[in-house]
Amino acid sequence: MSEKGQTLYERIGEENILKLVDDFYAELEQDELIRKMYPEDLLPAKNRLKLFFIQALGGRQTYTDERGHPMLRRRHFQWKIGTEEATHWLKHMHAALEKATFPEPEKDAFWEYVYGAAQHMINK
Repeated sequence: MSEKGQTLYERIGEENILKLVDDFYAELEQDELIRKMYPEDLLPAKNRLKLFFIQALGGRQTYTDERGHPMLRRRHFQWKIGTEEATHWLKHMHAALEKATFPEPEKDAFWEYVYGAAQHMINK
């Protein structure tokens, strides 16, 4: 929560979160290293990430309602994720964040969240 009592979800706005994820996947689609970790059809993964971010940033709990507890590390353990893979993922998220039009303090807070999450996913 911010000093204003708003969640990061409220401060960024759902439309901005949805666009950020779309921009992220447009970047990721071209990455030879990590694209192979995703199914051919990216739409289901993209929609899950949208719901995840909405929930993780303080919005509605649709992700948990539909899929159960996020269990990020466990859900990603089937893939070998090292520093290189995490760095590529973060590079694409950073590029999407650079395109985002919401204020810098919210970009910084979002980056802090995804950076920590990416580091947590490293399993090799």
